[in-house]
Amino acid sequence: MAEPQKPVGPVSLTSTAHKGVRIKDIGNIEHIAQNHFAKIYTPEFVKAGADYPIIFVKDPETGIFFSAVMWGLEPGENLFVEDNTWKGGYYPASVRCYPFAMQADPENKERLFIGIYEQASVLNMEEGNLIFNDDGTETKWMLEVKEFLVKVFQHEEMTKQFVIKLNELELLVPQSLSIKNAADETTQDVSGFYIVDREKLAKLPDEQFLELRNSGALEVIYNHIMSLETLDKMLMKKQIKAPSTPPGSAAG
Repeated sequence: MAEPQKPVGPVSLTSTAHKGVRIKDIGNIEHIAQNHFAKIYTPEFVKAGADYPIIFVKDPETGIFFSAVMWGLEPGENLFVEDNTWKGGYYPASVRCYPFAMQADPENKERLFIGIYEQASVLNMEEGNLIFNDDGTETKWMLEVKEFLVKVFQHEEMTKQFVIKLNELELLVPQSLSIKNAADETTQDVSGFYIVDREKLAKLPDEQFLELRNSGALEVIYNHIMSLETLDKMLMKKQIKAPSTPPGSAAG
């Protein structure tokens, strides 16, 4: 499953460079209209899993896994956006941050800074929420945004450790689906994503299984497994038949 096309990276937000800039609609969805998946963090698994399949994807550049909600079956397809309007359920924190992003300083990982996507259409000088006051201090609105960004960053770091653990225990397995178009009976193969192998999970040594349970990771894993049942909702939106290979059956 290919990575969605990323917008040009964020630049550091400063009162000098972004004086007078306003955000007219922080909930704008232009940045996800063609994303077939989006990152999701462990505290969101319960809510998100009720609406979409939660999968794991390997970054082709780094080889590192991350968790995501599936919104489409092929690159450029988001089945939950219609006429530039969000028609899905739970809206992940990772996309609610836009046009901001909390990032670690490449030279000092302990230092965080707020970035902003300057090409976002929601940026303007006339209407919306002002980022900085005339004296260069952050507005009350921006302080609330910053608090949210910090929380999301913490959840992302927590999720990274969760996924690293799954990979260390060799619980992540590649998954593929073969689905049929109800109209013309053509077959479409969907692959490139990973799920937790339930058999491998059940066969874990007691010590490792208890570690997952005691850390709260086991509950998150079960939320992921249960979320795979929502794949049928997605297939109905695309008006295709149920997969011939059900979720949870690892690809060979």
